[in-house]
Amino acid sequence: MNKFIITEDGTLTFGDVEYHRDLIPEGDATCHGGGFWTIDNQQGIIILHGRSFDFGAPEFCYLRRIKSDDMPACLGYPMYYKRQFGGEEFLEPIETGT
Repeated sequence: MNKFIITEDGTLTFGDVEYHRDLIPEGDATCHGGGFWTIDNQQGIIILHGRSFDFGAPEFCYLRRIKSDDMPACLGYPMYYKRQFGGEEFLEPIETGT
């Protein structure tokens, strides 16, 4: 499945893995949450959504960089997090903390 995490050092990392823990770099113990990703080529955006069952919802306040060689980051599309609130969905832009 298309999953992402925010690593201990604040790197947004993508992968096609079974478990979010498969994305954690060797030597790291945990991460700052994660979720799932999809590409919307019609709108030219990457949508991050959901949460990791193991690590919880992504904590974007820790985000420092995006691993640019990862698919889908290499597309150069802007990224948005799909947040649900009160039965409605909102797309929030993703920005690094630096």
